[in-house]
Amino acid sequence: MIVVQNSQGEILQSLQPGANLREVLIAGGCAVRSSCGGQARCGQCQVRVAESGAIPYTFSERARLSGAQLAAGIRLACQLNALMDLHVEVMQPLAQMSWRILREDECSCSAWSFSPRARTVRYGVAIDVGTTQVRLALWDLVAGVRINACSGLNPQGSYGADVLTRLMEADRAEACARALGKLIRDRIADALVNMSSQNSIALSAVGEVQIVGNTAMLSLLAGLNYRMLLDPENWTRRIACQPEQTNFLRAAWGVSEAANIRLVTPLGGFVGSDLLAGVISTGLIRQPAGALLIDFGTNSEMALWDGQTLHVTATAGGPAFEGGGISCGMPAEAGAIYRIDQAGGEIKLHVLGDSAPRGLCGSALVDAAAYLLRTGRLDKVGRFTDKTSGGCAISEGLVLKRGDIDVLQRAKAAIGAGVQWLCQQAGIESGALTQVYACGAFGQLLTVENAQQIGLLPQTALVHLEGNTALGGCEALLISDQAEAELAAVLAVSRIYNLAEDAGFESLFVENLYLQAIPQVRTMKGVRDVR
Repeated sequence: MIVVQNSQGEILQSLQPGANLREVLIAGGCAVRSSCGGQARCGQCQVRVAESGAIPYTFSERARLSGAQLAAGIRLACQLNALMDLHVEVMQPLAQMSWRILREDECSCSAWSFSPRARTVRYGVAIDVGTTQVRLALWDLVAGVRINACSGLNPQGSYGADVLTRLMEADRAEACARALGKLIRDRIADALVNMSSQNSIALSAVGEVQIVGNTAMLSLLAGLNYRMLLDPENWTRRIACQPEQTNFLRAAWGVSEAANIRLVTPLGGFVGSDLLAGVISTGLIRQPAGALLIDFGTNSEMALWDGQTLHVTATAGGPAFEGGGISCGMPAEAGAIYRIDQAGGEIKLHVLGDSAPRGLCGSALVDAAAYLLRTGRLDKVGRFTDKTSGGCAISEGLVLKRGDIDVLQRAKAAIGAGVQWLCQQAGIESGALTQVYACGAFGQLLTVENAQQIGLLPQTALVHLEGNTALGGCEALLISDQAEAELAAVLAVSRIYNLAEDAGFESLFVENLYLQAIPQVRTMKGVRDVR
């Protein structure tokens, strides 16, 4: 038996001798952080075990935990196979699975007019399933009015912060795949119940559901073709995520028995329909040549419009943009520092919610790096100039370390190299980009000058901080006939690239590791010149 202590009191969980503690906690519904999926790389699944002294520490625990933590009985749940009854306290639980009401500017589809047509259903829902966040919008399809929109955490985080880790978990055991699918379906069901009850709407009156997301999230939701995504041969191919029968989704969500449920087909194995929705939301292919869209995330997708072709790819930026892999990092939730300003020689911290700082989300990490560069405390290689420094104290108990800077460098290098590579393919000099759309929760919170200084965004005169364009585009598909035609037009002009197949991308990645502006790329008759 395991006794788990949390903010609600004590929870009793049964235990099979030798079972892995992390897996037992997850199976029992305990929201333990585990970005690496139980590989002992992230050090987030920390628990305090009263009986710790009776169980030897593993090599990974000694490498990840400090001497003080070891002395206090802190363990890594992924490394602990329980052979006795335990009393456990989860040290870094996932945030409570509440829902936040979205503001109008966080999910706007105002560029698309409502199509007034005879409708057989009154209500519809648009859903964006992201790796970290799930967002929904409830619409009155007769009046053409958004009734409610909300955002909450994707509960699959216990199985890993990134899509690859979750896919590997699903591939490892069929039970894990079923659990991952059920987690996201139940999460959507919870949001639907909340939104419908708040607005006195019967869920059975919801007759249309449009869903976008990255390919991995859609395949896990549907329980379909997720193993194909582990094969690089499928990364540029369209992966079917639409179940032939959607009765199980109707039943799970309580919507109309005749509801039309559509999972919008992704562009490729690593480029999802969330990017397509973003292109629709921003009207990217209606812009002048040189318009670039970057949807920041663990798997960052980008699209460059050259006036005739939409060049699309994705780069594995890792979880840094969402606060993952950072010793003092956290998602953009209550208690997260989201911006760091410098005024009068002092820094000012901006924190989400009415709470004390608990960590840095991705946008604040960018601000911190830029500030340290400007003040000479960090060099462009990413090293602290004070050799005796163990890092930079951001706030009480929050220290930015060399390893955190390294994680940021790799994430921003993936973006910078991706931008350069797409410019090469499109024959556009990177200095000639006309505008950039920075999308996602991370993109919306960015300080543009700081992002450009460290080489995360190109030096472009016009940068749009767009927020969640994926949900906005999904809403457009729900309400507008013109948006559906736009989707067909986007698919017709899109060309997808797999950067892993290009030997030149690695050299671009290395060039972009430096904390400096993205190098200018000039393209003349296929010859690349990096300035």
